[in-house]
Amino acid sequence: MAKVVVLEDDEKEEDAPVSKTWYNNISSSQIDKWRVWPRLLITLYGVMFYRSAEWFMALPEPTNAQSAFISVIVGAGAAWFGLYCGSGGSKNKK
Repeated sequence: MAKVVVLEDDEKEEDAPVSKTWYNNISSSQIDKWRVWPRLLITLYGVMFYRSAEWFMALPEPTNAQSAFISVIVGAGAAWFGLYCGSGGSKNKK
């Protein structure tokens, strides 16, 4: 059961007892630093790209529409990867 701590007027938040569980000690900024969502999405794109390439190479005689479909997936991947690489934190932190 969770324990609720009520701070008095003269107490600071640093003086409050610290929880020992790992999920209470992770802040949102820490999760942002890990870049979980962008890494998950780029991984899922990689799986989709691989499966699409397998499908396309297994076709005996691909049509123009099928070739265009694979071209769109590859082009979207290049754009997505560029956005992923450029979405890191600012290099000039003040």
